[in-house]
Amino acid sequence: MKVSDFVVSLLEKNGVLDIFGIPGVGCGHFMNSIRTSSITSHLVYNEQGAAFAACGYAQSSGKVGFAYSTAGPGGTNLITGIANAYADSIPTIFMVGEKDISELRGKLKVRQKASQEVDIVNVCKPITKWSIQIQRKEDIKYIFEKAFYLAKSGRPGPVLIDFPSDIARDEINPNLLKPFITPKKQSLKDEVEIIIKSLNAAKAPVLLSGNGVKQTRLTNFILKISSKISAPIVSTLVSTDSFAEVKNYIGFIGMDGDSAANKIVNESDLLITFGARLNFKQIGYKRDNFAQNAKIIRIDADKNELEYRLGTETKICCDLRDLLPLINERINELTVKCSKWLDYCLECKAASFKKPSLNLEGDKLMSLICSKLPCNSDIVVDVGSHRRWFMSQNIFKKGQCFYQSAGLASMGYALPSSIGVYYGSKKKVICIDGDGGIMMNLQELQLIKRECLPIIIIVFNNHALGDIMEFQKKVFDKNYFTTTEDSGYLAADFKRLSDAFGLKYELIKSTEDISKINFESTYSQLIEVIVQSNK
Repeated sequence: MKVSDFVVSLLEKNGVLDIFGIPGVGCGHFMNSIRTSSITSHLVYNEQGAAFAACGYAQSSGKVGFAYSTAGPGGTNLITGIANAYADSIPTIFMVGEKDISELRGKLKVRQKASQEVDIVNVCKPITKWSIQIQRKEDIKYIFEKAFYLAKSGRPGPVLIDFPSDIARDEINPNLLKPFITPKKQSLKDEVEIIIKSLNAAKAPVLLSGNGVKQTRLTNFILKISSKISAPIVSTLVSTDSFAEVKNYIGFIGMDGDSAANKIVNESDLLITFGARLNFKQIGYKRDNFAQNAKIIRIDADKNELEYRLGTETKICCDLRDLLPLINERINELTVKCSKWLDYCLECKAASFKKPSLNLEGDKLMSLICSKLPCNSDIVVDVGSHRRWFMSQNIFKKGQCFYQSAGLASMGYALPSSIGVYYGSKKKVICIDGDGGIMMNLQELQLIKRECLPIIIIVFNNHALGDIMEFQKKVFDKNYFTTTEDSGYLAADFKRLSDAFGLKYELIKSTEDISKINFESTYSQLIEVIVQSNK
């Protein structure tokens, strides 16, 4: 069997239905094997778009996202997306079609031997769970099976495989290949006991749900524990959509969080954190001041995160997919009822709730757009002023899922990620972007048009790089540099761009114009929302 055919069969076995990439000689044999498989390969127009689309696909489908490229610049163009997957714990495999092994420099200390040669394996080691070059065809099964395991297990994340062409086109006997043996699961009996006893002893417990719960689709287990003992739930910012319309949910914590959520954490006597890395934006710079009155049990799959200590705490390093089902099996042993505490927390939530401020024009327009976003839709938001407006104005509805580049905060994420999100869920997708961010991967509008994707792209155009402009306004006394249209920046003509890509276009200049947006459409749209910059 041809090696590239065998690799494609492994992708199919692992449930991969859609992949993203660009043709190249280095990945030519792999592409030819995909051609006759059940997998659909979506041609992007820049490898960064492929990487972000793979991230979106993994986030919305729960499967491993897969992107491929050819050697050299193809591989280096994947890097920002790989870093994004690493920061946000997204299960992904990135495959670079490499030159023949005999052409590579090996131990020679020259910069290049082969054309387009880049040591992509070592370049990507700091931003992957595993980065490896295949050097023997006999290892092909082991490497790809291990890659899928590592991408999904523990704290999920990206794996990079450098796949030389001579191996791809070689022949193997699949029956003689060494498999990857999945490690045995750890016993969590003692850890479950600690959690059950701690919950039963608590009078004011709080359950903190992080991205680890959202990524592994374990929200229902948190809801069961909350319901059983009447415990309030708080979350990190990226997980707010997981608890839309949930009564026991108080809000998200942090510097930009809900005051009631921060208040009840500080007044709790037990705080259990599930898959939340608790960075400074969530708990402040003085870590020892966080939840000072509480016994803290911190659960995380990443032992390195747990080494970043949080005062006196009980640390549990494990996969939530192993732990939460075991807690659920013993849920009837939870006999405590914290109804009065929950009532108090809900009162705090009601007392602190304020209608979002509509001081800025962007807030007003975003507020009305958010009120019209359909239930059961996927919302992908880029980085910029519009993301601040979205987070301050939106209240998630049931069935809505929210995706962003959280840890890396990469402009240019939303548009290509929307493509992957759509293929991962086949739900309505709304991409909310800014006039700066959309330009970074504008080329993927061609894919959206080519494949007739029903993605609504809403571009908030304030004719500025708004977030940096705000920084310059505060720190440099309004001395703007390359962020406004009178200091070196120029926003695109989105009407002409829409025409060029063949997309339906609407212009929104006021709240009255928002009725022009057809949120039930089954065609691609580009909606330009004009916002006056807050100079």
